[in-house]
Amino acid sequence: MANYCHLSYEDRKNIEDGLNENKSINQISKEINRSHSSILREIDRNKKYSEPSAWNNYKINHPDLDLSCERLKHSPYVCNGCKSRSGCRKVRWTYYAREADNSYKEVKSEARKGINLTPEEVYKINSILTPLIKKGQTINHLYINHPDILDFSKPSFYNYVNNGVFEFSPLDFPRIVKYKKRKNSKNRRTRKEREILINRKYEDFQKFINNHPDFNIVEMDTVEGLKDENDCFLTLLWRKSKFMLIFKLENQTTEEVSRIFNILQTLIPYDDYKRLFEVILTDNGHEFFDVLNIECMHSTGEQVTKLFFCDPHMSCQKGMIEKNHEFIRYILPKGSSFKNITQEDCDLFMNNINSLCRDSLNGKSPYEAMLFLCDEYVLKSLNCYYIKPDEVILNDSLLKY
Repeated sequence: MANYCHLSYEDRKNIEDGLNENKSINQISKEINRSHSSILREIDRNKKYSEPSAWNNYKINHPDLDLSCERLKHSPYVCNGCKSRSGCRKVRWTYYAREADNSYKEVKSEARKGINLTPEEVYKINSILTPLIKKGQTINHLYINHPDILDFSKPSFYNYVNNGVFEFSPLDFPRIVKYKKRKNSKNRRTRKEREILINRKYEDFQKFINNHPDFNIVEMDTVEGLKDENDCFLTLLWRKSKFMLIFKLENQTTEEVSRIFNILQTLIPYDDYKRLFEVILTDNGHEFFDVLNIECMHSTGEQVTKLFFCDPHMSCQKGMIEKNHEFIRYILPKGSSFKNITQEDCDLFMNNINSLCRDSLNGKSPYEAMLFLCDEYVLKSLNCYYIKPDEVILNDSLLKY
């Protein structure tokens, strides 16, 4: 099949001739090497309507008369090939190759003339979207929350922005994330570290999830600040909802990670904690090697979580949280110091990130999606709250006091 190619006039003439000869759509599709659905769409898009004639005022005197034709109730839904077409006094739909080709050329010409927006529409888009874009909101977020003014495709939106139609430019949108350079460490693992990885490697994770497909999976990672500073963030992200928690760590150590899990176990009721933290997937960072303090309840020692580690230098195995770190970098660009960032600051940009609508969540935000996994009181206990769509800020102005 000649997929993704426009129909030519010759193709349309062959379609009309085939219809006039009462050939099936399948026969025509084979003859012109086009898909069955493409031909049906072409006919439906370009068939022409003809009013039934009213001989001797018969139609006027009989308003309840059914002027529909049985032929039009079946594929290909046009009158081509009907022997009675010339003298038919019923509703008619006919496909003409020449008119269809002229219509196609007109549409193509109009699409290439320039922007398909009135000055009033451009003004409205500028007035509504400019302040939101300055807050760092993404294009997906804007499309989800303002479909009334963004009623054209995203590729068209990008073209308009690149061509300077609006007041905002490509530089006003969040930058493309720059991933950190891969580390090529030649240091061998200690015997203790090798023992920790037994039954906790990524292949073990895959086997476990295949046997427990409904379990909640949490991806865990850290975000580092400046190299000469110890401050960093601990991030936890639920795959099902893309909801992310962010905690400030004073040091990138097992003690600090254990402190956070102790706080979580204190704030979240036992049953909710056990359900939310069924499986954790993280990388091979040394700060995650205190396995017992992550897998077990600190108060009783009961194991409630299964911890697994990604393969070395394979952060793509937990790609969802890596991608979500991009939003943190909108607010704190690479090279920013985390030293003066407080937990209250973390809560602030965490809630803005979790209130950003996502296409992958059917237009919902991670906060709204998380409500399917736990009750709202659990989120409130973690200082999580919802921010209205137009109030979401995702750039460095968020933390300016």
